[in-house]
Amino acid sequence: MKIAILGSGAMGLASAALFASRGHAPIIWSPSGTGTAGLPQRPRLISTGALAGAWEIAASSDLADAIDGADAVLLAVDAGGHVPVMRAVAPLLAPGMPFLIGAAHSMSAVYLSELLAARGVELPIVSWNTTVATAQKTGPLAVDIRTLRPHIEAAVMPSRLEASALALCGELTGTHVEARPDALAIALLSNANPVFHVPVCLLNLSRIEHGESWAPYEQTTGSIGRLMEALDAERLAVASSYGATIHGVNEHFQRSFRIPLGSMAEMNAHLHAHGRGPKGPRSIDHRYLAQDLSYGLVFAAELARGAGVMTPVHGATIALAGAATGRDYRAANALLPLLHLDTMTPEVIRHRAREGHFEPQAGAGRSFT
Repeated sequence: MKIAILGSGAMGLASAALFASRGHAPIIWSPSGTGTAGLPQRPRLISTGALAGAWEIAASSDLADAIDGADAVLLAVDAGGHVPVMRAVAPLLAPGMPFLIGAAHSMSAVYLSELLAARGVELPIVSWNTTVATAQKTGPLAVDIRTLRPHIEAAVMPSRLEASALALCGELTGTHVEARPDALAIALLSNANPVFHVPVCLLNLSRIEHGESWAPYEQTTGSIGRLMEALDAERLAVASSYGATIHGVNEHFQRSFRIPLGSMAEMNAHLHAHGRGPKGPRSIDHRYLAQDLSYGLVFAAELARGAGVMTPVHGATIALAGAATGRDYRAANALLPLLHLDTMTPEVIRHRAREGHFEPQAGAGRSFT
């Protein structure tokens, strides 16, 4: 299958390597243009680590060309890129063309559904709770893949297209794809990363600002692990208030990395001892802070406010991070003003998260193929 990958960073290249290794035909497109500048039409992608090999892929500097005739489209950019890329691609998407968001943040699928509904176009929008791999881009067409995830979770909008869309995801990735009820459950699942990333970065700001080489897994001490688990308890309470059952950050680590369940400090120590951890950021503008605060903790706190759930640890963490870095993390979430969550009841939010802005149609359960 031809898979258009919107994004040429670590997420995009790791996904391209995985798809190519499974016999599919990925084509990458760079939103800024820099990721594909100077590349031939049929470049060779080198991957090392958990998936080692050289794969012939395709590249295009033209978005319309990249998605023309695609069997599916994968959005592989950080949360801050969701709105501009969705605005660029929405006028070009054909009815029925599956659109995969990996990983989804702040219910961005709802915004894309609004753009498509304005055109009268329906297609399955699939929100993944995480990326298919953990990876680092090591060159223009080189990626070091640290982990291929054995399990991802996904929600399909509109819900009647779930079966076919999830089958497609399984065929593309070769991993176990578990259905979740809606994009809200996925958005809170995505917050498992902010629950981990923000505390370890916030309490290691001096290392980040000194540009030190440091390992988040190593620095997740007992105190930092307890802060992660306190944030996570609030996240689970927010999910429960919306009728969503999600797993905690400890289970997320167990599922993602196939390690024994324990405290966050214990699980991170295990990963560090086996050399599986990422390198720590060297800038306060890194996505571990910028993205995971604005599109993770801020989003969860906004949902909590609408449901009347108290989240004092979220509020304190967001305020402390903003005071320390001089950033307004609440204002930086470009999706919140577009979703208008403050005008909806929790019941309406759940409906939007499940069906988006698509109109109900007869023939529930039909395939998009």
